[in-house]
Amino acid sequence: MRAARFLTLALLLAAGTGIFAQQPGNNGQTLSASDLLEKSRDAGLLTDWHLDGRFGHRDADFAHRYAPEKVAARQGARRMERQYELVFPEGFFALPKESSAEQGVFYAVSSTYLGSSGDWNVYLESSADAVVFVDGERTVASGPGAKGTMRETMHLESGFHSVMVKFTAHAAPFRVAILPPNSGSRRKNNTPYLQASPASEEMQAE
Repeated sequence: MRAARFLTLALLLAAGTGIFAQQPGNNGQTLSASDLLEKSRDAGLLTDWHLDGRFGHRDADFAHRYAPEKVAARQGARRMERQYELVFPEGFFALPKESSAEQGVFYAVSSTYLGSSGDWNVYLESSADAVVFVDGERTVASGPGAKGTMRETMHLESGFHSVMVKFTAHAAPFRVAILPPNSGSRRKNNTPYLQASPASEEMQAE
């Protein structure tokens, strides 16, 4: 029920965060999956993910640093070729049903392309333990019972960047977005675009 409630929400983050609402197509028509992907990416939302986990056996193990976190810290901004087998057109990451009730720690890995160097806002919307790492650097986090959207600002160079979310099953569905502070006026020029993987291109074609 909780997952269904989150997944049926409109693509809207609070206006004060600078992320805009996703609207239905013209004349109220339903958007296709490929149109939703494009709109979500234009909004800075990450849509393509690779899932690592589960690690540990309890949500209380969240404080422990597992292998994906250690590897990300060593690699930093180095780009890795990775297959993104999970694609979410609306920008909400959700665990597979068989994992959604498991205790322990999960890692979701994505990447994004930034068109310019400068300060970028990293947003996280989740209601349980979750931490976003950009190029292995811890940025924004949420805790149990979190409400609304969390945001942190960091300086990033133009080019590709790795994004990893460490989370418990209770934190999903969640979503992550990266936008420049003045995205309201320069969104089209400066929003990151997630490089499509072969898997996501196949899904769009379908």
